[in-house]
Amino acid sequence: MIRNLLIAQAVIGIGLSGIYLLPKTFNIRQSAIVMSLPSSLKDWRFKPSEPSKQVLDALADDTNYEQGIYYRTTPGRIGKLDLVRAFIVLSGEDMNNSIHRPERCLYAQGFEILDSRIININVGGSSTIPAQRLTSEHRSSGLQQVSYYWFTGAKVITSSHYSRTLTDMWDRLMTGTNQRWAYVTVSAFLNGEAPLTPHDEKYTNAMLTQFIGQIFGKIHKVEQLGDKWSTAGP
Repeated sequence: MIRNLLIAQAVIGIGLSGIYLLPKTFNIRQSAIVMSLPSSLKDWRFKPSEPSKQVLDALADDTNYEQGIYYRTTPGRIGKLDLVRAFIVLSGEDMNNSIHRPERCLYAQGFEILDSRIININVGGSSTIPAQRLTSEHRSSGLQQVSYYWFTGAKVITSSHYSRTLTDMWDRLMTGTNQRWAYVTVSAFLNGEAPLTPHDEKYTNAMLTQFIGQIFGKIHKVEQLGDKWSTAGP
């Protein structure tokens, strides 16, 4: 027992001593995000909007954000509308209070997550990105929505908060760099009030993935990412 305790203490001591090997300052690499939502997309009109107080309270003061609503006439339904909300967040100096899983924002707004899964989305040619798809329902109103989100670093795109964190640890330890991260989330209601058209999940998923394919190249510095961006992690 004593021998095992001594070994455990030695391992912990070696691990903690590694802190002194980390650089005192880090070179900052900028995210490959464009902090401006396009004012026009094929078939969609744009209206800028402000995030809710619950969302702003969860972000650090130096966080940058951009939010807006895209809407179109529902194909084949005169007088009915489809609506997509888009939100970009770019981390400030304290990334722990700037970038987090959008599940936190949904919970703060009263939503309960019903389903969560990773979906690969085509964003042009043979290029795809991993995105987290969430289906949620408001606890009091019963309003349901589908959301997609992903994180964008300097040359990395991931749908995983934990992979993003591991990437940061690896970069700081091995390269002495620290990258700013952004996350993008797009969402649509399934059962919104008129004049919004209620849709099932199949229609909404197709609409959102096509929308992401259109907007991706307009809100990302594709040349910075390169032809084949990497997934997060060492």
